[in-house]
Amino acid sequence: MNKIRLEEVIESGDLKEAVRIIQDVGEKQDHKFTSILLKYLESMENALLRNVIAIKLADLESNEAVLPLINLIRSPKTKGNRGTLLYALESFDASSHVVTLVDLLDDTFEASRQSFQLISNMKDKISKAQKDKCKQIITGSWRIIKTKINVTFC
Repeated sequence: MNKIRLEEVIESGDLKEAVRIIQDVGEKQDHKFTSILLKYLESMENALLRNVIAIKLADLESNEAVLPLINLIRSPKTKGNRGTLLYALESFDASSHVVTLVDLLDDTFEASRQSFQLISNMKDKISKAQKDKCKQIITGSWRIIKTKINVTFC
């Protein structure tokens, strides 16, 4: 299997074949495809293919995927489709991005639960400064929620 073939099927929109090749790459732990997978991870508009790529990068333990995954998670284009991207982060040390994960605690159910799981797993790797920042975010969010509840029910 070669990298050019993978690019051709992705560019042509043959999602079924692209998914098949990407899954094969993951099974074979073929790291020579990492750069292509990273290239398409952020540029891919199709959520299914983007998720397959994210999971395979996690399977390949490609640490280079952390920042692109974080960028995607922050992107409005992934709203409602972040759960798998967060799941892919479990394979990596994303503790330097804990603030981003805390921001997702009030996202969709899947994203919020996945964020909570990631944060729980990294709690021993987070600095005091990061913990303080996260507490501020949570406290601020709680104030907003409390205000909305008071306005709604009063």
